[in-house]
Amino acid sequence: MSDRVESIGRIEVAPEVLVTIARYAVQQVEGVGQMAQVPADMARLFQRGLRQDGVLLDLSENKVRFNIYVIMAPHVNLLEASRAIQTAVSEAVEMMVGIPVAAVNVFVEDVHYTKGEVV
Repeated sequence: MSDRVESIGRIEVAPEVLVTIARYAVQQVEGVGQMAQVPADMARLFQRGLRQDGVLLDLSENKVRFNIYVIMAPHVNLLEASRAIQTAVSEAVEMMVGIPVAAVNVFVEDVHYTKGEVV
């Protein structure tokens, strides 16, 4: 008996699924306060991309690229948290869908302090 499994049909994953996986992975990273809005000028540059809740997906040139826009919590190392976002998104998409991710670009749009919080 062969270990090889042959496909009996087509398998297609909607781009929205990739965005959902990426958004969930980002929200699990410590230090992420919330997702930020994708800037309108960036959305216009990637007209072929899918934009949703802080995630811009670019599927051009047969590659998967994400631009992630976040608002971070205070008192976290932004560089370390951003690298954790890159790793989390890449690993989640590759594990759940089996598609390698070419790039995860992280844009920290703001840091959210509560009223009276000291820097």
